[in-house]
Amino acid sequence: MSAIPRAETLTSPPQAFMLDPSSDYFSETPFDSYPDADIILRSSDSHEYQVPKLYIINSSPILAKLVRTAPITSDAATSAPGEPGASLTRVQLPDNHTILSCLLTFIFPVSPILPPTTEQIMELLSVAQKYEMKSALIHIRDRIARQEPSFIRPENALYVFSLAQRYKLRDEVLKAARITLGTSMTFDDLDGQLGIMPGAFLYELWKYHQRVRGNLLLDLLGFRMTGARGTLKDLHCLKLSSFGIPSWLEDYIESIRNSPSCFDLTKFHMSLTRHTSPTTTLSSSCPSCASISSEMIHAFWGALTAVVHNSFRRAESDLLLVANETHFHSHITSIGEALPTSVGLNLRETDVILQSSDSVHFHVHKLMLATSSPFFSDMFSLAQPSHDEIYDGFPVVRLPEDAEVLHSLVTMLYPIPTVVPDSYEKVLDLLAASQKYDMGAVQSSIRAEVSQKTFTTLTGSGVFRAYAMASSKRLVPEMENAARLTLDYPMTFECLGDDLGLFDGRALRDLVYYRRRCRDSVVSCLESFLHRRDGPSKIWDGCPQSILKETLPVVLLRGRSQAILAGWLHDFISRSVRELQSSFTRPLLEQSNFRKQYMQALQNHIKETGCSFCLRQYLMEGESYFGQLQHELKSARDKVPFHDPLND
Repeated sequence: MSAIPRAETLTSPPQAFMLDPSSDYFSETPFDSYPDADIILRSSDSHEYQVPKLYIINSSPILAKLVRTAPITSDAATSAPGEPGASLTRVQLPDNHTILSCLLTFIFPVSPILPPTTEQIMELLSVAQKYEMKSALIHIRDRIARQEPSFIRPENALYVFSLAQRYKLRDEVLKAARITLGTSMTFDDLDGQLGIMPGAFLYELWKYHQRVRGNLLLDLLGFRMTGARGTLKDLHCLKLSSFGIPSWLEDYIESIRNSPSCFDLTKFHMSLTRHTSPTTTLSSSCPSCASISSEMIHAFWGALTAVVHNSFRRAESDLLLVANETHFHSHITSIGEALPTSVGLNLRETDVILQSSDSVHFHVHKLMLATSSPFFSDMFSLAQPSHDEIYDGFPVVRLPEDAEVLHSLVTMLYPIPTVVPDSYEKVLDLLAASQKYDMGAVQSSIRAEVSQKTFTTLTGSGVFRAYAMASSKRLVPEMENAARLTLDYPMTFECLGDDLGLFDGRALRDLVYYRRRCRDSVVSCLESFLHRRDGPSKIWDGCPQSILKETLPVVLLRGRSQAILAGWLHDFISRSVRELQSSFTRPLLEQSNFRKQYMQALQNHIKETGCSFCLRQYLMEGESYFGQLQHELKSARDKVPFHDPLND
């Protein structure tokens, strides 16, 4: 319930101030001038609420402290003496009018109102939590629980989970996570929902799903071996499993392990009905299970519930509230403390100091910075305030880049040996710095230097990490290059692992869309080899095992009057097409494996049929044919544009 002060100290609000949930409470509320108001709360968007402070300080220890320390302000210039608000304590709050208006309805004796959108409701909860309003939180959650349809549902559970993680609402994180157990956690199945949450949240949810399934595997096995039989005494089913329980019940328990959303009493009764009322004449009805008592069902379901909920709770105990942003804290040396200059530059007659985030000084020339960067040119053309930092007689410009990145950047400005970082992550930091300071020529030089080096990050599953980093730094060429490299590797939660936390939701979504477009382009190219008789595949015409025209759709046979394609090649290409169409998360025709499959199909055909035609054709043209196939597939893949997600 709301925290309400002692009745004798306040005047109850008149009926006219009771809010109607259907009213436009965003434009006018009773808190604009509440009876006995002695404090003003001011929202971030400058809306003011005149309310009795006793309600406020009783509802929140955080607000109580703010109220006690807030100054009394005078509005004498705009208010007549004695007018409400002429001289009241004003407390500035960082929350907007919509959220504060609703929050106050859970503190004061008025009709409580929830904001209109899911995100605003979650923000309301987070504000109540921030101000440690325990009573208001209970009241808000109770109001949410009464909503119809339910506030958290299968269709919005992923979205609510993301919001709950963002606002650090553990109760809602746990509720939403449990409801998502009905969702298959693969990139194929999450295709349309990847943009709603950062990768760090998604990875935490995936780990929760894995823990739940791992727990259920062991817990349900133990239940089938011991607990289930104890609740099913005197039940003589016609078909028992190896655990001595009815086979239909064994199948139902197994379905929970595979899909936790099957843990539902309605689905349990449906399984029982299918067993006791078979739809085919091959199955006979089970009289014992048909007459199972409600007491036995109640006992079994209670025992199963205890096991499943225990599996859920253990998984939930490790479910973390994830920090979506990584903050890097570096020690900033005081002005009077001596700082080292950059090593190895030996520049003379410098006139400005660049200070790195880790407090290293670089003595450089304003002219070099200004000619290389419009950013610095504008900075130095402006009149410098007299209180700017000076060190050893030189102005100091503090930059957020660390010493390694700044050292590399400075070497790119002067006719001295350039220094390119060994780490690809630092290379991206260097490119991002040159992009931020609008150093186009420098950025081109960096890319030219980098093209001559090999980085381990750009091999194996590290390419996903490279893509995520480039995307976060808005480096479009590096993002597109890394995205193309990911096509040779499976895009799965297992493959991405902890690196998934580096992705924002949009980066994941755009990579999925790109992979799918590439997959579709490769499939179209493969099908052209399957169906185009006047193309490269015509060299195989003449195989005794050719696919005849009767086996192909009419639309593909216009103008054809004879056999179309060697059967083994038709099967090989068709199988490759089906595999690609089944999932865009597979590697996109990894070359060595694709060649191996091609050779295996041909060898099996020759071995099984003794086909001298295909053997001869392979010796004469088979290698050049496969080379052309690979070339066209690569061209089909590479011609697909990534589409800069920043300009979508």
